[in-house]
Amino acid sequence: MQPLHFTLLQISLGIGLVFAVLLTGHILRQRRNPAATLAWVLFMVTLPLLAVPAYLTFGTRKLRPRTPRQAHTITQTGDTPIDRLLNTAGTPPLRSGNQLTWHGDGAAAWSALMQTLDQAQHTLDVMLFLLHDDAAGRAFIHALEARAQTGVKVRLLLDGVGAFLLRRRVVARLRRAGVDVVWFIPLLHRPFRARSNLRNHRKLVIADHHFAWLGGRNVADEYFAAEAVWTDLSFSLQGPAILDLARLYEEDWAFATRRPALQPSISPHPAGHAQVQVIASGPDLARDVLHEALVTLCFAAQRRIVLATPYFVPDDSLQQALCLAARRGVAVTLLLPAHSNHRLADVARGRYLRELSAAGVRVRLTRPGMLHVKAWLIDGDAVAGSANLDLRSLFLNYELMCRIRGEAEIAWLTHWLDALDTRADDAPTRPVSALRELLEGLVLLTAFQL
Repeated sequence: MQPLHFTLLQISLGIGLVFAVLLTGHILRQRRNPAATLAWVLFMVTLPLLAVPAYLTFGTRKLRPRTPRQAHTITQTGDTPIDRLLNTAGTPPLRSGNQLTWHGDGAAAWSALMQTLDQAQHTLDVMLFLLHDDAAGRAFIHALEARAQTGVKVRLLLDGVGAFLLRRRVVARLRRAGVDVVWFIPLLHRPFRARSNLRNHRKLVIADHHFAWLGGRNVADEYFAAEAVWTDLSFSLQGPAILDLARLYEEDWAFATRRPALQPSISPHPAGHAQVQVIASGPDLARDVLHEALVTLCFAAQRRIVLATPYFVPDDSLQQALCLAARRGVAVTLLLPAHSNHRLADVARGRYLRELSAAGVRVRLTRPGMLHVKAWLIDGDAVAGSANLDLRSLFLNYELMCRIRGEAEIAWLTHWLDALDTRADDAPTRPVSALRELLEGLVLLTAFQL
């Protein structure tokens, strides 16, 4: 029996080696951070029996595009660097005639969410990363059931990891009420397709292709709590930009159900004066559109850059863009929570914040509570939505941001971010110990997972 065992071991090692060589080629072909590429290659070389299944589960960063995307003609809204960049990425144009209402606190956000659900008479399309079985979650679920039972076609798209802990009896109850529930890349379904690392982080509710609710909030108690506990930002939208949101939802639904994407046959009427551009990013796009857009806006900025994010783990190009903007006289402010709900992300950000402060960036840590806002204010452009300023959001997740132009909308966001600044302190700039720098470096090895 010993020779047989030895032969099986040799065969296993040989198969593992072949897979490791093939996957190393795949790693080198995918465009990713050099440090991440090196880490995967070293993992394959040193521990192939562990690295092969790990890469087959988590390794993919880009998928084949779901549908062909054609560049849009640049419209009368402008021919700036950011317009040209987003046009070449196939992003829908900046659309005029929208009404946008910000939700600056949890009570306003919850009221707007319930109003959006109540307004649905025919269709209700919901996409969430997190849905908790708590007071807010149960009220939301009850509202979905009530709309479905009145004859509204309700679709609920949940991320396979973000909503993994939602009890299956809750999902079963929704389905019995007539809600069509679908999981986006379920965690335990076909794990060796290398997609388990790709998460849908978008938050979107569309009623009758006429009203939309979106931004950084999921549905759980903390997202609608008082500012002393949790500060977040979402907004309601009406107008022509709804068409682009509806198309995006259909693409995500088609991907999750493995069916052809439907094209919404709608023509939303003008409802206000704001210009809105829907910017989606994710592994189904050849380029990292949100990252490209942010870096372009930072390099083009002349007066101000204000970035609010719960987590800050940038790549080198974004870090350099912010440092150079500050050095050439742009007023750059970065708003972060003093302590986020992810301790490792707080550790990883340390070296970046010290470098930014040395370059002249105002790094401000808000207190009390958790800052979960995802918003950029760069000269005349506001951008808000679901994306954090970390490597996972900018390079791995499916994210949804809106570029917003409008005097009233920009004024509101400016005032609101200024109010956040008033309850913030400057980030410490003193040197840290060698042990702390070592810890930061070790945590950054897992930065794509933070």
